[in-house]
Amino acid sequence: MSIVFLLLAPAIFALFWLIKLQICLSRVRYLVDTYGIDRKKLRKLSCKEIRALRSSIDNLRQENDAIALEALIRPYRA
Repeated sequence: MSIVFLLLAPAIFALFWLIKLQICLSRVRYLVDTYGIDRKKLRKLSCKEIRALRSSIDNLRQENDAIALEALIRPYRA
């Protein structure tokens, strides 16, 4: 049983890592497609920073604060 676990553990870890990577890339794709943000500028950010950026953008959209939203997105635009 432990031999099977040792053989499957790297595969499970790799699957978890790939899913996490795809979620992060999906967030980047959403920001690029929706707001015209430059991919090269988002490459410098970690996945946690991208998640925080998207959540703050969503919060500003719900509050209908266009000026603050534009000020938040402007440094990342192409």
